[in-house]
Amino acid sequence: MFSPRLARLAAFFFLLGLAACQPQHPTQLPLGELAKLHGTWLLVPEDSHADTLTYRRNTYRFRYQPGGRPGFRLGQAGSFVRYDVAPGGGLLAQEGTWAETSTGRLLVHLPGLEPAEPDYELELLSYKQGVLRLRRLAERPAVEVIRNP
Repeated sequence: MFSPRLARLAAFFFLLGLAACQPQHPTQLPLGELAKLHGTWLLVPEDSHADTLTYRRNTYRFRYQPGGRPGFRLGQAGSFVRYDVAPGGGLLAQEGTWAETSTGRLLVHLPGLEPAEPDYELELLSYKQGVLRLRRLAERPAVEVIRNP
């Protein structure tokens, strides 16, 4: 009934249709909409350069990396968890809070660290096709104005 050529053509259009149904990601997040980044993000060191850190959601199919991948989770109501690679492998979770600054950056506070680490800011450089690029700022301004979530 079907010729092999027709079967290959049908399979091609089926796969093309599947590719077109992939979820669309916004290209940029407007100021005040950083809450759309809720979820767990893991570092992609092979795509990170100098002071630009590249992250993907934890649902991405990563290449194996011995010891695990550091990352973070932005939760509802300002909850933040930073994941660092623990000695001997695995991840060490450090809980804190996040808020959006007046300049559209993430202000991260991790109160339970010993020794205490000062608050730091993450600048959102881009969010395209599921890839999040951030820059950790070296110094915070002396005066911060925090947006109310």
